[in-house]
Amino acid sequence: MDNESLKSLRLALDLSQERFARLVGVSVRTVARWEAGDTVPSPLAERQLDSLVRLYRRLTNILRPDSIDDWMVRPHPGLGQRAPRQVLNTEGPEPLLRLLDDIPSAFEGGGGGLEDL
Repeated sequence: MDNESLKSLRLALDLSQERFARLVGVSVRTVARWEAGDTVPSPLAERQLDSLVRLYRRLTNILRPDSIDDWMVRPHPGLGQRAPRQVLNTEGPEPLLRLLDDIPSAFEGGGGGLEDL
């Protein structure tokens, strides 16, 4: 993953460098160096990044781009009434990926657009 893709992914998920670093398991300085093109992610970091990429791709395949932010901030019954962004920030992408495996229940009360299915 190149430096521009890393930064684009971080911004698309609306994550600070600090939060992004925590999710991937690296320092903020490491994220800054990746984004500047000074270094590249290690194989371990790449595995963590792959989960974030999978989440973003799943969201863009299910929702209209302008609906993602709305879905990410609304409490969801499948997440114990927590917002997906809150779950992402505290637990990482895996719980959201599991939720998205069950498309119909993932969007109950979410107001997300399923027009692209």
